[in-house]
Amino acid sequence: MSRLYIAPIGTDWSERFEHTVASPVSVAGLELPSTLEGEQEVRIWGTTEGKQKYNYFTAMETGDPVLFYSDGEFFASGRVGVTLEDATLGEQLWDSAKSKYIYTISEYEPISVTPAELGDLLGYGEGWHPRGFMRVSEQAINSLLTEYNSVEEGFQDIRSDESVASPSEPETEQTSDADDGRVHTEIQWYLVQLGQQHGYDVHVAINDKNRTYQGERLGEGCLEELVLPGFSDAVTNIIRYVDVIWLEGDAIVAMFEVESTTSIYSGILRMTDFVTRVPNFAVDMYIVAAESDSDAVRKEMTRPTFETVLEPVPHSSLQFLSFEDVRERYETVESAGPLQEVF
Repeated sequence: MSRLYIAPIGTDWSERFEHTVASPVSVAGLELPSTLEGEQEVRIWGTTEGKQKYNYFTAMETGDPVLFYSDGEFFASGRVGVTLEDATLGEQLWDSAKSKYIYTISEYEPISVTPAELGDLLGYGEGWHPRGFMRVSEQAINSLLTEYNSVEEGFQDIRSDESVASPSEPETEQTSDADDGRVHTEIQWYLVQLGQQHGYDVHVAINDKNRTYQGERLGEGCLEELVLPGFSDAVTNIIRYVDVIWLEGDAIVAMFEVESTTSIYSGILRMTDFVTRVPNFAVDMYIVAAESDSDAVRKEMTRPTFETVLEPVPHSSLQFLSFEDVRERYETVESAGPLQEVF
């Protein structure tokens, strides 16, 4: 993912933002696309007519990060859900038929980041602040990538950085975030061990290799480089950030994205981006999360946007796998030895 959008909210639009984004709006009486069937309420925003705005809008894809700006700070973040061009809906929502380039927002989250902080990451000059709806340029993205391994990693850091946390945020929530990080590393470690115990070469996401679990480095005994003959650099770059990959020689057997501290979107997008570029390649792909999150994960996995990508590649599969299943398999293998089929 190399897209990042910025949406300034003018003073005269702040109340409308509160009514349709900060607070979800009921879909009752709204004419929405079939992709939103079954939703009771949505967070929804848009932008007005204009050639440049239209170009930015049409480039939007599900899961793209959006930062909202007003009154001298980036005060909220979210992700693009679905997009639609509908002047009638703009009139219904905001009394503005010109606001017809519309997108829903998922994973809405208050933040507090100054233009100077973000501008420094994006390589903008002193005094920069956004003046209109924009997609961050490739040059600015490249500047961000000198600090982070990916736009996704940078976006997650902006959203979770302690320096921008609410002063009144309970200490228990910060502890919970730390616990989530430990669980993420724990499950990665089990998947690494299971892969090695079954004779596979294992690759760990390049930004996680040096994390440790029970005093052992995650990347210990794993491939130092992901070398995939016949695959383009672009394809390899997509999956070198996948949490754990099992390989048999040069062939990928399974890919696992562990979702405890990051967005469900990031893992699914990485998988779908991969199969889009190599549609004839067969691979088992797993989104690994807590059993208590299974409904939310399955809902995202069955979004029409993702199903449309996966439908033409029936030889590959995208499946849910619980933390509990991973732990159980590891314990079984520890006591009884390798299994004929791991998952």
